[in-house]
Amino acid sequence: MSRGKIIVVEDERDIREGLCELLVKDGYDVTACGSVQEAERSIVGGGADLYLLDVMLPDGSGFGLCEHIRDELGSDVPIIFLTALDDEDSVVKGLEMGGNDYLGKPFRKRELMARVGAHLNRYHKNNETYRAGDLVYDKEAGRVFKCGQELELRRNELKLLGFFTENPGILIPRQRLLELMWDIDGEFVDDNTLSVEISRLRKKLGRCKDKEYIDTVRGIGYRWNEREDG
Repeated sequence: MSRGKIIVVEDERDIREGLCELLVKDGYDVTACGSVQEAERSIVGGGADLYLLDVMLPDGSGFGLCEHIRDELGSDVPIIFLTALDDEDSVVKGLEMGGNDYLGKPFRKRELMARVGAHLNRYHKNNETYRAGDLVYDKEAGRVFKCGQELELRRNELKLLGFFTENPGILIPRQRLLELMWDIDGEFVDDNTLSVEISRLRKKLGRCKDKEYIDTVRGIGYRWNEREDG
């Protein structure tokens, strides 16, 4: 299972490829960008867990990207600046614009990976975000992403997803789900409606490698399967 999705924005090819190799080796999914324009196309899909931004880019700056992520997208995903501009004014500017950390070039690989891990752990601890394979569920925002693309889920589908992800691997009887759906809004949900809602949710979520996220146990209920086969 992936440790998270990281978007790397660095215009120097050797550094960019080295960063990607390092991160992938450590279990992260990585999207590499060499310019502001490329980064904006990748960022708009959402689903990133951390950004590594160079400051000096051919068509803009990492500071501008940081401002876009914070102010226009309203995202609080960790941002680490990687740059040769390590003077005090540049460091302060990056942090004041919403950056979480600042690492000067050339950077030490072990230090970089330690900082990436620390910021991700802190972010995941402070945010109700569920991950399983390519699936990311931001519970606080009520947004779901698969392979970086946002899924359009109906209200009842989000309710079911929330309950399943809070009880991974546990066999949940159909009657319990019916009670849950009814209790939340006081609306009557019959057996057929539940089947339809689960079928729609399963179709939208797709597969986790060769498995469905939601397993059906005939005559009893359902089980959320969050593990990928190795």
